[in-house]
Amino acid sequence: MLVSRILKASLAAAAITFAGTATPQAAYPEKPIKVIVPTQAGGGMDSVARILQRYFDETGKLGTQMVVVNMPGAGGTIATREIMDSDPDGYTVGFWHEGIITSKAMGVVDYDHTAFDLLGVTGYGILGLGVAGDSPYQTFGELIEAARAKPNEVKVATNVGLPVHFVPLMVEDAAGVEFRYVQTGGGAKRFPSVVAKHTDTAIFGAIEFINWKDANLKPIVFFSEKRLEQFPDVPTAKEEGIDVIANANRIWLAPKGMPEEARAFLVNALREAMADETVQQQFSDLGVVPEFIEPEEIEKQLDWWAATAEPLVAKARQLQQ
Repeated sequence: MLVSRILKASLAAAAITFAGTATPQAAYPEKPIKVIVPTQAGGGMDSVARILQRYFDETGKLGTQMVVVNMPGAGGTIATREIMDSDPDGYTVGFWHEGIITSKAMGVVDYDHTAFDLLGVTGYGILGLGVAGDSPYQTFGELIEAARAKPNEVKVATNVGLPVHFVPLMVEDAAGVEFRYVQTGGGAKRFPSVVAKHTDTAIFGAIEFINWKDANLKPIVFFSEKRLEQFPDVPTAKEEGIDVIANANRIWLAPKGMPEEARAFLVNALREAMADETVQQQFSDLGVVPEFIEPEEIEKQLDWWAATAEPLVAKARQLQQ
């Protein structure tokens, strides 16, 4: 009996010693989190990332640093592929918009939103059509009438495979018109094409209209539910009889298969950031609606986009250089 008691005591002591020396599992996050942005520094998407970066730096609520890495090019696909192919350990994430859907619909890439873990949406930009300040088309109605009278002559500057390409295609379907598409590239290239009247119109985000308000770029319609505070005199497409609504969501993406602890932590961190009044005001100043959309809801929206984009691909392939 004495030997038995001594043995039990020895085993218990050994267990305590082992438990005391075992290395505890590190809590997430334990190192900086890289955020890949598919645009150049200073653009609308980058500005959103920088606002959130400052918020987390100042509040410490991320528990680590957010490191923004700009990776522009190829309509965002260089960055989204880098995100997709990264280690799903929770330390590489990024964000993009509905181009994650339209690029696949156009055959530019072989993946869409289903190849990622979705972390939610930190605001969305309103899209609108813009013209040069001295354009012959001073209203959306005038532009549509011109396109109806002269099919394939009203020139739209675009970036193939992205929402700025697909929204005019949706307008074509709704209005029964046909535009002529000219591949120019991103907003920084569409802008000079339109204001110099090499092309007649193009899609821009509200932030671009705000930034270029004094540079001869004029919005003639927004594809939103209601008029924008910054442009109260510009109608919505629905007001003009064209039932097209299109936003550019700031969709957070992570490599598929990230740990649930990391996913839940980041979703909650982004949700809390978007509830901050200072962040909301900074987003509003950029023309971005400061709303957090849960991962489950944006997944439904992207599923809808995928189904909507497919029937438009045939028209999109009629792009004229």
